[in-house]
Amino acid sequence: MTAVSARSAHAAEVRPAAAAVLEVVDLSIAFPGDEADAPTVSGISFALAAGEVLALVGESGSGKSLTAAAIIGLLPRSARITGGAVRFRHGSDTPVDLTDLPERRLAAYRGAGIGMVFQNPLGALDPAHRIIAQLDEVLVRHRPDTPRAARRELAAQWLAKVGFDAPDRVLGAYPHELSGGMRQRVALALAALSEPVVLIADEPTTALDTVVQRQILDLLRDITRATGSSLLLITHDFDVVAHMADTVAVLSRGRIVEQGPRDEVLTTPEHPYTRDLLDAVPRLGKRGALPHWHGVRRLSSAGSVPQQSVPPVRDDTAAALLRLEAVTKRFTVGGIGTGLDKRELLAVDDISVAVRPGEIYGLIGPSGSGKSTLGRVMGGLLPATGGSVVFDGASLAGARPAALRALRSRLQYVFQDPVGSLNPGIRIGEQIARPLRRFGRAPNRKATADAVARALELVGLPAGFAERYPHALSGGQAQRVGMARALALEPELLILDEPTSSLDVSTQAEIIDLLLELRERLNLTCVFIGHDLGLVEWVSDRIGVLSDGRLVDEFATEHLYDSARSPATRALLDADLGTRKVQRS
Repeated sequence: MTAVSARSAHAAEVRPAAAAVLEVVDLSIAFPGDEADAPTVSGISFALAAGEVLALVGESGSGKSLTAAAIIGLLPRSARITGGAVRFRHGSDTPVDLTDLPERRLAAYRGAGIGMVFQNPLGALDPAHRIIAQLDEVLVRHRPDTPRAARRELAAQWLAKVGFDAPDRVLGAYPHELSGGMRQRVALALAALSEPVVLIADEPTTALDTVVQRQILDLLRDITRATGSSLLLITHDFDVVAHMADTVAVLSRGRIVEQGPRDEVLTTPEHPYTRDLLDAVPRLGKRGALPHWHGVRRLSSAGSVPQQSVPPVRDDTAAALLRLEAVTKRFTVGGIGTGLDKRELLAVDDISVAVRPGEIYGLIGPSGSGKSTLGRVMGGLLPATGGSVVFDGASLAGARPAALRALRSRLQYVFQDPVGSLNPGIRIGEQIARPLRRFGRAPNRKATADAVARALELVGLPAGFAERYPHALSGGQAQRVGMARALALEPELLILDEPTSSLDVSTQAEIIDLLLELRERLNLTCVFIGHDLGLVEWVSDRIGVLSDGRLVDEFATEHLYDSARSPATRALLDADLGTRKVQRS
């Protein structure tokens, strides 16, 4: 049994149960048929008072999202509540046990009673309908007497509240036309439209940069203060916890191991698991001091092996391996059938960058600044509208198909969504093998199997993972598979687009540790695209800052705090939440 801190034993004294609008009492959840029906969530209890923000924190697989799904009655079909109760007070002093309600009655509590912001914004939005239709559906259900024009205006107002400068343009868009951060903001607007009594936010800022993240968090806080509603915040980000929470409950393997007021849990954690999670958080200004996980939790086929890490020597005079000169990228948006005027969107504007051999070049900026678009142009996944992209002396834009194919095997891309980048119907081994066959690196079946096993071993996964399907992987394992697929071709340049944005802090630490080790062992050159400035500072040799499609700042990482930094860089520094509150004593 997992030990529970002394503080958790007195959590009820902090917040009397009588004041709670939502109580979770001894909740247990199991997947019948799995591992002798052992509970995945076991005996969880907490209470949420009116106007309170309670953060449920833990690693991937700890049971956070499963608990949230159980509260609102959206568990997977294979999961069952095996014990406990979920008591909700809504317009009555008598609580209702939501676990006892049939689906029809439970649906009446969703929306205006309990709202939900889901972890995967793309999966929460209907790909076949424009954003206006999806927002309007919520308004029709909860405000049926509101005229259509007023509903559209209200929808636009909510999009503006969650950070959209041009809400009318977003209203006419389909989900696939929006970035991950933009979709997350739409999902938040959908949940907040009905002004619920309790709002459950499952990783609401996962894909957002620190500037937009703070806007969203401040909005969530404003909503709870203005309406008296409560917020159950599911997160793995301790910066978010520090900025938002009143109380914190820490989960480990389906059990709450520590619970109490935010400041006490973050500054004087009692449980070793909580201390380990806090130690894994990358923070600004810590680049010169190795965190506990770097140089200690080194990955190999045998598992964790203590090993001293020595950063590679970088030659700042070397010719660039990748060079961009005056690169622009335009997209055509709107037109017939969209309800919007046809126009050109300038996503990348006159950017010149040189990435030297052996370095990690960090690319950071607000959501919508053009980071991912620029990364795809760098990797040859999108053609540049103007300018040139030259890799090792060869132009990606002007290369013939055969030459371009050879070049693409030497520069590989790791995508932002580790699960979405894998085919759910194909085994992992086959997904790693396909690029090997495509580029002629696997002459026969044995050579292919050996190369797949080596790629998996390189990222710390057993060769047996080749037989698994993506749904059987955790988020961290899926990201490692994405890296194995890219590294199987032994590339010289690796472009990583937000490779840790959806991972908890300990898994993020392992992935970054892996990246640093691979850079040393394979002499890799990397472009690291991120939105967490503390993380980008830690891994990068140089940093480029984007704003509105332009490169507004570029500097060696040690000069991040210089007074000469651009306003955009200063805004990222000022918005970083970890520099203010998440400090261990």
